[in-house]
Amino acid sequence: MKVAHLDTGRTWRGGQAQVLLLMRGLAERGIENLLLAPPGPLLERARAAGIGTRAWRSHGELDAPAMLAAARAVGGAAIVHAHSAHAHALGVPAARLARVPGVVVSRRVDFDVAGNVFSRLKYLLPVDRYLCISRGVMDVMRRGGIPEPRLALVPSGVAFVDPPAGGTDLRALIGAGSGSEVIGTVAALAPHKDHATLLEAAALVVSRRPDVRFAWVGEGECRAALERRRRDLGLERAVILLGFRDDALQLLTQFTLFALSSALEGLCTSLVDAQRLGVPVVATAAGGIPDVVEDGVSGRLVPPRDPAALAGALLEALEDPARRAAWTAAGRGSVERFRAEHMVERTLDVYREVLDGRGNARAMG
Repeated sequence: MKVAHLDTGRTWRGGQAQVLLLMRGLAERGIENLLLAPPGPLLERARAAGIGTRAWRSHGELDAPAMLAAARAVGGAAIVHAHSAHAHALGVPAARLARVPGVVVSRRVDFDVAGNVFSRLKYLLPVDRYLCISRGVMDVMRRGGIPEPRLALVPSGVAFVDPPAGGTDLRALIGAGSGSEVIGTVAALAPHKDHATLLEAAALVVSRRPDVRFAWVGEGECRAALERRRRDLGLERAVILLGFRDDALQLLTQFTLFALSSALEGLCTSLVDAQRLGVPVVATAAGGIPDVVEDGVSGRLVPPRDPAALAGALLEALEDPARRAAWTAAGRGSVERFRAEHMVERTLDVYREVLDGRGNARAMG
């Protein structure tokens, strides 16, 4: 079986990490992969992994030349798998033009699917399956009118590999004492991650616990606005923005608590990483987060966009080491279902279901 993967992300975020994990897992199972993506981290890492690649540039969801280029590239594939919103809009017609037997689209966010006329039209394209990474995403798709038989639950996967020993000392990096409590987060500085609420919560936490530090790993378009608000709140010393870090996992292991303030969230594999590495979690009950964290059992969940509730939960956790230890123990066991191997096998099952349903036994290999 040959699978053509289309992604339009130019930076390295969770979605790109999932694409690479999937292609590596499929290759290990004898599946031929071809990646169409713009020049950037995903294309480079796929090439380094020995995966077939082709540089593919697109400019929006109405880019006819990009669609035609994709149609030429994906000929001969059994499945076209679109991994991003723009890839969905361009890749589905490209696949149908190239007469590819099966077309699937990964849905990684819990935004409404019919927010405008063009979005509604995009979801009328002939897609065989939408691979939803959480129950929250599936609920959004149902509300958007997507028929149930076209939905498949395929949770994101994580490579259960421990970061190397040693490395950067987080507390030295942020100018904190060796025994300081650090509340960390690993998330792009994007609007739906709602770091603004986390800033307001940080101000409340620091007013009660002045020695607590917040360390944010991630980069994004909201950085300038967040830095201005941080200055207004007088939190320059307490909240440290570390930007994108290749050693994010190693830094994560040094957090006292992992905090996530998302208003919208498909799943968030950083939460899975935190739990498998033994870091207790306080997060918002947004989107697919409850698929990862069971409130009061493997962490604490609070309503989105509620700084007081988030600050209260963080303070309670800081003041109760026994509770944190119980969350950690429960979390380590519960995240086993998010191993990358499960994501790869479930995706491959969906490919086979699609091709079998279309009578393409030969294409299945």
